[in-house]
Amino acid sequence: MRLVRPHLLLLLLAACAMPKAGAAPVAPVERAWAVPTLELYQAWWTKTEECSGLRGDMSQVTFYAVDSPSGAISLGTEVAHGWWMRKGNRIYLPANALGEEWLVRHEMLHALLQRGSHPPEKFVKACHLASLKTWRDSSLTADPLNPVGR
Repeated sequence: MRLVRPHLLLLLLAACAMPKAGAAPVAPVERAWAVPTLELYQAWWTKTEECSGLRGDMSQVTFYAVDSPSGAISLGTEVAHGWWMRKGNRIYLPANALGEEWLVRHEMLHALLQRGSHPPEKFVKACHLASLKTWRDSSLTADPLNPVGR
């Protein structure tokens, strides 16, 4: 019985770190702290609503800064420049990227869509927020790094 318990505990811990459906992780991100909603974010939220045709209440979203000098945030085995989490409607961004419009708005678009995938019609064609490359080149019709919008 003693051998079973540690294995069961490991299995439960591993399950907590797994992403939920729609690529919306639920595990906490380490070294993160809540940041106040910046006035600038309201302007970016409005721009994201306008390009996407979606409406939402930004006061329902909590923003977090993550101590990540490399700009990459790890969550289990996955790494990204930012995370939107369905549970709690939370956005995690590297502390040194809180002012990067394309990245903040990318995560805002996830919050407006309430899904973790990247539909090209919203992320590439309408808002140009799929990646830094699509942000810089609005003539792109697909994200070269994620052409199918996963």
